[in-house]
Amino acid sequence: MNSRHLFAGCALALSLAACASGNGSAPASGAERVLSVADSAAPVALSVGETVVVQVEANPSTGYGWIVDRAAAAGTLEQVGEPAMALSNPGAVGGGGTQTWRFRALANGQGELRMDYRRAWEKDVPPVRSVAWKIEVR
Repeated sequence: MNSRHLFAGCALALSLAACASGNGSAPASGAERVLSVADSAAPVALSVGETVVVQVEANPSTGYGWIVDRAAAAGTLEQVGEPAMALSNPGAVGGGGTQTWRFRALANGQGELRMDYRRAWEKDVPPVRSVAWKIEVR
């Protein structure tokens, strides 16, 4: 491969990457909005059918897990599938990582997506952490 072909290939790849990245504003149609704990301070506006992805730190090996308060968002959001876990250090025993949850906006209205980090069997013990996002579906 000569340098002209290599340059053309690199230029094409960079052009495609720039087009795919967009300008960082509103999510494209069908795109998922990603929320973290840091985003819980501001209200979240969603359109009916839009999917929101919640990423939270977790370490299931400790017995703790995130539990969704389904009543707080009833009628406005539904969970999509099961949460996925990406370990920070896949080879480490007992290591934590990021847990990813997906929710779909069902109908117009307001609610709260609330999650508590706790051990499921400890009913009378307050959660170690709680996070809530105010949700408005339009």
